[in-house]
Amino acid sequence: MLTSAHDIVFAFPPAKGNSGSFASHLGVAYLRAVLARRGITSCQYINPNPGTIAETARDLLALRPGIVGFTAYDRNFGLCLSIARSIKRQQPCAKIVFGGPSVAFSAKEMLARHKEIDLCILGEAEETGPPILGNLLTGVFPNLEQPGVAFRRDGEIICTGDVPLVSGTAVSMHAALDATPSPYLSGMLPDGRTGLLTGRGCTHRCQYCCFAALGRRKLRLHSVERVLAELEFIAAHQRRTGHQYRVRVHDDTFTLLPGRARILCEAIIGRRWNLTLSCVTRADAVDGELLQLMRAAGFDSIAFGLESAVPSVLRATGKVRPPDWPDHDLTPERQFINQFRQAVISAKKIGLRVGVSIILGLPTETASDGEATLRYLATLPIDYYAHNVLKLYPGTPLWDTHGRYGIACSIDEMGLPETKAHAYDVYSLRPRPKCILKNQANMIRTLVADAIHDCEAPRAGGNSIRTAIVEADDLKAETAEWLHDVLAVGGLVLQFYHASCQRSREHKFERDRRTISEHLVPARYYVQVERKDARNGTSRYLIACSVVDSYLAYKPRLLSITTSEEPSPMLAWLRGIPTSCESCETSPDLLLSAEFARLTRRIEAASGGSPLWRMPTAPRLRYPGRWLKGAASCSTLDRIEVDDQGQVRCCRFGDPLGQVGQSKQCLLRRFAELAREAEKRRGCDRCTITDCPRCPFPGLDDQTYCGTIRKCAPARGTLKCIHVYSQLPSMLSRPLDDS
Repeated sequence: MLTSAHDIVFAFPPAKGNSGSFASHLGVAYLRAVLARRGITSCQYINPNPGTIAETARDLLALRPGIVGFTAYDRNFGLCLSIARSIKRQQPCAKIVFGGPSVAFSAKEMLARHKEIDLCILGEAEETGPPILGNLLTGVFPNLEQPGVAFRRDGEIICTGDVPLVSGTAVSMHAALDATPSPYLSGMLPDGRTGLLTGRGCTHRCQYCCFAALGRRKLRLHSVERVLAELEFIAAHQRRTGHQYRVRVHDDTFTLLPGRARILCEAIIGRRWNLTLSCVTRADAVDGELLQLMRAAGFDSIAFGLESAVPSVLRATGKVRPPDWPDHDLTPERQFINQFRQAVISAKKIGLRVGVSIILGLPTETASDGEATLRYLATLPIDYYAHNVLKLYPGTPLWDTHGRYGIACSIDEMGLPETKAHAYDVYSLRPRPKCILKNQANMIRTLVADAIHDCEAPRAGGNSIRTAIVEADDLKAETAEWLHDVLAVGGLVLQFYHASCQRSREHKFERDRRTISEHLVPARYYVQVERKDARNGTSRYLIACSVVDSYLAYKPRLLSITTSEEPSPMLAWLRGIPTSCESCETSPDLLLSAEFARLTRRIEAASGGSPLWRMPTAPRLRYPGRWLKGAASCSTLDRIEVDDQGQVRCCRFGDPLGQVGQSKQCLLRRFAELAREAEKRRGCDRCTITDCPRCPFPGLDDQTYCGTIRKCAPARGTLKCIHVYSQLPSMLSRPLDDS
């Protein structure tokens, strides 16, 4: 980690549902380029494995910043706040500044609730940010004449006037954004993985759109020459490194000016950069010719915003014409719906991957209107769709008029806007096939299946824990507080419940979700798992997660995982018999079985690749680290289990290592003591087997465990192969980039 001083260190914490990586942010890169021009040094905190909240705060302070700046969205605000609090505890004089879209809408409420935030910068900061931050570095807070900032003065929270939009002195919108230095050409971004902007803003009047509100429905562009120079930089990086990746164009509506989009695409085609691009745009701003040009320029995917397929709802939301348009004829909205279909068909015909977004709960929409939109989607040849529910933000026209449509909004305890009710039960509408929530639900299911009976978790390092299994029908506040302190940013929390009736289940789930939220536990996912009674040695686990509740409610609300406490599913698999169990026991009976011996001989004799490739996917192994070669994987304590008494174990077979509230280092010391006792008791120092994992808690007596290890050397090699192959579906189901 760097130790040199920086005037400002920027942090962009990951959102819920994303991996724990701290990555670059395009908006911050623009601001950093302007700050550098003014002589203010800065850096972006980049860390793919940040550890606990306290460790992250220490890393940030190790950069010796004058200011720590957080980029906040609704989904990462809790983590921003947690790290800010930890920074203030470690260094009370540290200056904390929040910016980002959510701050632009809710700065006053955030400052009123969270004393850790010293100042908020509102909206686009390239013009207002340098003087505000420059003065703050010297201890000078803004005055009332400084626009685009919120701060406290004499117990009062002050929000100054609207921030000026970035445009420089340009007389034309076509080069207005060139007033800001390029984040690429100035060296703030090393490659194109963060994506790029060719323009900001949108001129349409969608009543719900927060980004249109931020840009005040004005369109400002980079010159074609500036965009091409940045793409040249990205293409050169890809050629130099050999790393090919998709470059996302982050414009609100890339083809809002179709003629300019044509010019850009033709220029890209002429340069033969071999880039892969993606964008979001409007279906009424493309035609077949432009789509062909985009495909030739390297675009491989495109997303269109439909929102609704009902003309009256489109009018009420301002998607095509403003709601107060004097002509009540809905012909323009009907034409938009027809254009939408043609755009999707044309895009698919030329090989583009096509996505569509809808929003349920829009003004004047009824349940039958929402169903009509979903039926319309089913007629389109799309690759995926986003099943969104309306959420409103202060500053949008609909925030001010929501009451007339039966929509209820408020500001929650965190200071964030909350849409509490819609005119109808939007969650009664069943997500359809190709909903992107399905992918996320499947990934959650995979993570849970991996975690339930595995000995290991992805490496966390330091004092953090990557996966926590809580066995309790009631999540206690002290447990949630401890998880806040020891869980790695982006870690996984599973809570196991005993079976209960529907009403009791919903009450418990909602209660414990509030506990997790109130204590700002930095989990990527908090998954609630209900264990059904075992039958014939097989148990079922039912899963719920707030991130994908609207999908799980119909697939069903609680997804199911089956697991066996016997080795019979693995034995059946070895005989070629299909099994529905995701995981099963690994016992001496399995390792010493004739079926396992036959597979071992086939693997040893194979010359044209492993025979496992030609077999169905095997069931996962329960606690495989007991048998696999090498040191016991539980020795890192990256995965822990907590019972309803607050006792912490490394696995279900393990002795208690300590209690909730103790540090990971304390738990590790106790683990090491128990491991040494087990090795001494077994006489491991006299054993000639060098690849024994020496599991301290195998769930077997010492004689049986040691005897099986001695007898099963070849079988354990086969077990390792099976373990790897059984994990392939999990690896393939996870996106390479889920940021």
